Amino acid sequence: MSSPIKQGLLKRRGLDAAELTEIKQLAALCNNHEGLDLKLNWGILRQRPSDQLNDFLYYVDGQLVGFLALFSFAAREGEISGMVHPAHRKGGIFQILFEAARQESISRGLNSLLLIVEGASPAGQAFVRHLPTTYDHSEYKMVLDGPQLPQEMHKHLHFRAAHPQDIPVLSYISAQAFQVPQDEINWYTEQKLSEANRRYYVGEVNSVIVGIIEVSFSEGSALIQGFAVLPEYQGKGYGRQMLARTVRELLRANPQSIWLEVMTENKQALALYQSCGFKEIGCYDYYRLPLKH
Repeated sequence: MSSPIKQGLLKRRGLDAAELTEIKQLAALCNNHEGLDLKLNWGILRQRPSDQLNDFLYYVDGQLVGFLALFSFAAREGEISGMVHPAHRKGGIFQILFEAARQESISRGLNSLLLIVEGASPAGQAFVRHLPTTYDHSEYKMVLDGPQLPQEMHKHLHFRAAHPQDIPVLSYISAQAFQVPQDEINWYTEQKLSEANRRYYVGEVNSVIVGIIEVSFSEGSALIQGFAVLPEYQGKGYGRQMLARTVRELLRANPQSIWLEVMTENKQALALYQSCGFKEIGCYDYYRLPLKH
């Protein structure tokens, strides 16, 4: 007996291999149509928990024509990113996906959603203009284009892999560097530190951890993220040396690309990445939508 043809909205707790393939094909079509690089966090999509509703798919006669992903990196804040097949736009599909994600976010007690829209996406920009959103920030996507790395390590800096016992310090440094309440930082766990597609590094000065940096691997590429140095140790060259050491470690693994994201207004970090050989290849705008409970 054949399976019923998928039709309309499907809410998923975890994605199977067939759905991931459909999403990837739809993303490639949308990217080619508008010359975009949609932000879908593939490493996360492939490891969705089966007990949490995060992904919303829309089918027409068995074909996936719309997808929206919900992410939550902070305790009371969600992020969403999605797409609709160019031939099925202006039919209200994204509104259906968005409303399903909004209701799920409210049920979780989230206070706001960040809508991620590529700056070069007319369809995405038009959608957020019709919502009561406020502009929050923008981030450049940067890719390594010919490393320009300092040769010598700072003699006082010790660079090593993070250990589970470092987790409280990692949370503290992130809270200090990103000005986020420490009790909202929940992404450092023993499970995360042990995952094969992730690496966590720390920089120590006189046995004190002063900086952290994370790498995740997906689709043959390496993403540098969570890069933070304690404020009192910034401006001393430790961050540059940590970044250089991380890039050297990654080059040994020979990924297809090494990339990162940085807020456009963070001129100091932008200059650091540019000086080490990273170049801007895209820009993502973030719009905040308050959620009414």
